[in-house]
Amino acid sequence: MWCVSLERARRAGFISRTKKMVFGPPHESSIMISRNYFTFPFYLPRICRLWSNWPEYLVNYLLRRSTPAEYRMRNGTKLIDGSGDSAGTLAVVFVRREYGCLERFRTIVDIGANMGSFAVYAAQSCPDARIYCYEPEELNFGLLRRNIGVNGLEGRVATFQCAVASRSGRRDLVVGESLLNSFHIASAGSSIQTVDCTTLRDIFVRQELDIIDLLKINCEGAEYEILEGCSSADFDRIANIRLEYHNLDAPRRDGDSLSRFLQDRGYSIERFTRYSSTSGFIWAARTIHASTVLLLALCPEMLLAF
Repeated sequence: MWCVSLERARRAGFISRTKKMVFGPPHESSIMISRNYFTFPFYLPRICRLWSNWPEYLVNYLLRRSTPAEYRMRNGTKLIDGSGDSAGTLAVVFVRREYGCLERFRTIVDIGANMGSFAVYAAQSCPDARIYCYEPEELNFGLLRRNIGVNGLEGRVATFQCAVASRSGRRDLVVGESLLNSFHIASAGSSIQTVDCTTLRDIFVRQELDIIDLLKINCEGAEYEILEGCSSADFDRIANIRLEYHNLDAPRRDGDSLSRFLQDRGYSIERFTRYSSTSGFIWAARTIHASTVLLLALCPEMLLAF
């Protein structure tokens, strides 16, 4: 059991032999903080404080049980895990807090909403926020709707059963045995679902959004085509981006290239976190230029968007 627990904790980032955290642009003199130590005990008190049924959560997390579960927070929030193996996803959002503090955001777009863990976290963090969730896979979308409903968030969280891509239409989605699905990454035991796709440009238009305060992306490799499909005008209206990147076996499909891409489009990299040779997190914030400062001086109410 101990070996299984160690391996499970290592996969989710609680234990690492080689992983490092990088704060700041990857090609500048960033501070490197080694994570070559056993960090699980550090998070254990937080897990116990967070979940009222923390023993069940820990068992499912460490043993990766594939039975449905309902996790209950001490503040009354509930999260339904239909497959029983989403405890690691909940750890990323609620325990390790990879998406950070969100209190200042009012309009949030969640691409790759999965079972709704980030949407619930964002709704808790931002009582005044309106959240738009996009999740194409049928079972995940059902869980997303259930988790939004059981927490009474229907009035603030809108859900859409479609993927976000570089163009609208229908695409084949690779559905894995876990709740993680992708256009670009296949795995053993995967199947195919044909899903509807939209674009960020369509989201701006259909939801009548002037600005997106936070764009969250976790879509298993589709982050590149989504962002490359945006125009300069689109980026001007996206204040912050926080995403999980996935390195693909293709040119300019890695975290470093994506970081440079965002910098070239006017973003500063607030955080660049490498957890392995294949994935990590990027936080990007829109740089405010002189023309924007002048506009804010003339229209101070727009400060709420930044």
